Amino acid sequence: MSRKDLIKIVHMGPKRLGMDEPTRRAWMEKHTGQRSAKDCTDAELSRLCDLLRAAGALDDGRPLGKAGTGGKGIDRPTRAQWIKLKVLCKQRGWPDGIDDHGFSTFVRRIAKVDNPRFLTRNGVRAVILGLENWIEHDRKKEQQA
Repeated sequence: MSRKDLIKIVHMGPKRLGMDEPTRRAWMEKHTGQRSAKDCTDAELSRLCDLLRAAGALDDGRPLGKAGTGGKGIDRPTRAQWIKLKVLCKQRGWPDGIDDHGFSTFVRRIAKVDNPRFLTRNGVRAVILGLENWIEHDRKKEQQA
């Protein structure tokens, strides 16, 4: 992949994860020692891309997992919602993402459905909101400790 493409990915990925510009620069500095993508070596840019891919920020078009195989009806979750759930599951620390047992338990509690594949758009909204709040709560808890 060309240097130009790597720089594009390093800018696009954090936006997908909800990072603003100062947060992205701090994240880059933490992992490479550089605050600007143009100052990074190709190896450092590749490492940043690998981190973004592991966080689920770079959707490569592969199947989302068993949970994302519901239907295509009007009340079914959109692909963007499934991708958002996949990213949040990775941030939460569930290694199997949307197929993780912990995620299924969380969905049962929040959306009141037996399996994530039965989620509706409104159910997914509630699950996304719940996961975002949980992740934010854990971040605040870490900062206080």
